[in-house]
Amino acid sequence: MQTGKAVDRAKSHGNAIGAGYLFPTTFEKEVYSDLTGERGVLMGALAGIMEAHTTLCENMDTAQAEAFNETVEELTQSLIRLVDENGMDWMYCNCSETARIGALRWRPRFREATQPVFDSLYELVAAGEETRIVLEKSKVPDYRQKLADELNEMGNSEMWRAGKTVRSLRPGKAKQQE
Repeated sequence: MQTGKAVDRAKSHGNAIGAGYLFPTTFEKEVYSDLTGERGVLMGALAGIMEAHTTLCENMDTAQAEAFNETVEELTQSLIRLVDENGMDWMYCNCSETARIGALRWRPRFREATQPVFDSLYELVAAGEETRIVLEKSKVPDYRQKLADELNEMGNSEMWRAGKTVRSLRPGKAKQQE
């Protein structure tokens, strides 16, 4: 039965579960944005970019933990919180000249390098290919073991092992482990 109060009910449900924000969407838009977002920025691209920090290790004889600390740890423990609170424009206005000039110079190159990947990703999501792959892979009898193996391979890479060590050294971690 239609009451005309669907939007009000959705807002009250969102409020009741503590949603930080709500926005109108459609099922199609939500599927496309969710699949593209999690494969792209939220997980796939973020992990891929973080893993590329090995350039420091390979070219400068830098320890994995040091490289992790200078890249991933700095991003996750300080910069992302500042961007969240103040915006990327604020971040650019409040960093060193060296960082600002370098970031403004390299930002377009990173965008140009990643734009084709994101375009391809979106096309595969829109064509249903990403959904087909998930359905196909998840119905295989040994799916959970294969997934666990892939996750273990990633988690046991030198970089992510270094990350586990670096995270254990954060202030307050020692107290939590006691």
